Amino acid sequence: MSDKDNLISKIENTKSGILQELEELKKLSSSLGGGQTIDDLYSFVKKISSSVNQINLISNLLRGINLFCSRAAIFLLRDDKLVGWGGSGIMDGESPMRDSDLKKIFFSLSADTVFKDVLEQKSPYNGDPQKHKDNHLIYSRFGNITPDSILVIPFFVKGKPQAVVYADALSGASLGVKEIEIISIVGEMSLDLLPIRQRIITKVKTQEYQDEPQSKSDSFEKVVVSAESKPIEIKESDPERLARVIVNDMILYNKQQVEDARAGKRVYDELKGTILQSKELYLSKHKNLRPFEVQLVETLADGDREALNGYNFETI
Repeated sequence: MSDKDNLISKIENTKSGILQELEELKKLSSSLGGGQTIDDLYSFVKKISSSVNQINLISNLLRGINLFCSRAAIFLLRDDKLVGWGGSGIMDGESPMRDSDLKKIFFSLSADTVFKDVLEQKSPYNGDPQKHKDNHLIYSRFGNITPDSILVIPFFVKGKPQAVVYADALSGASLGVKEIEIISIVGEMSLDLLPIRQRIITKVKTQEYQDEPQSKSDSFEKVVVSAESKPIEIKESDPERLARVIVNDMILYNKQQVEDARAGKRVYDELKGTILQSKELYLSKHKNLRPFEVQLVETLADGDREALNGYNFETI
């Protein structure tokens, strides 16, 4: 048996072991008169571990986590910031947020947030939502609703933390910490196994895994920096490069919205929140705002300054 076959066998056996233990827990829980929680957990562990592509896997992961919390989200690590990938249950109460709005949000890792702490410590955080002094930045972008408690877990890809899982409890709701941790671990294992599993299913004998067609903004594997690659370094002394990277990221994660906004000459109106967050990120690295505003006009608005009507230009 080859090394690859041994690896596949080991992962599959581990997954089978988890499912078997959950099956036993189901029987025990049913015999005690309960069982809904373990039934839900078992169902989503099966869904995640049998997902056929990355979008399906992460979607099942978020939906499974959301069964045990009020709001769930995943943020991907890109350079020196976390970028929203998707959420579940984000629209809650009076919140104007939608699950799809997560793609417009990012957080600088220079701020003292729970996200920074979890990535640095490589371990989960569960508890007071206001322990870290800059956590208010998270809740302000989540519809200005501060939760009762939070759980943030580093999500490992090929052995390195490349994302974070966020879950919270609102208005006295419960937070299923152990259940969420189990689902996240199964998600990590399944994502690592997915390329190998997909090759076997499709019988494609190639060294490069090709997932089904996806947009750049929706592909988890393409967006996550792999364990073998080195993150792009943005030099604070190079404001032009910093501005290009930040503005191009805005376009990458809001491609369709940017195209529609350009056509309607409403780029600032449609992307106001994202533009102001990007400006905040740029200014945290460099105080010369001109390169950023030049990129807003030339790149984001495709040369049409009128499409940015409403933005308060300070340098051009």
